[in-house]
Amino acid sequence: MEDIAEVAVATLTEDRHSGRVYDLTGPRAISFGEAAGLIARATGRTIRHVDVDPAAFIKRQVAAGAAPDVARLLTELLVSIANGSGAALSDDVARALGRPPRAFETFVTETAAAGPWN
Repeated sequence: MEDIAEVAVATLTEDRHSGRVYDLTGPRAISFGEAAGLIARATGRTIRHVDVDPAAFIKRQVAAGAAPDVARLLTELLVSIANGSGAALSDDVARALGRPPRAFETFVTETAAAGPWN
């Protein structure tokens, strides 16, 4: 999250970013399950990601009040991410900030230590 905020500040305050488009990624791609595992480890809690059948997920969203088109769109997006679409890494954080991107593990460890997930 800090990388995104720092790139936003840099692009809004430094002329060298004018007209540039940045694809912000971390240093490696991770799955939803791995992200849940890292958060679980950092917080000492039991957290797990459960894959849900896309049709069932759409039904649950609609039952919770989401518009069917919105539910389908969100589900397609999540399935696409889970299948690795867009998993290509970029060096845009380094290009924008002059340093490598922070690892998700670092973000999770620091956030858990700061206490907002307690």
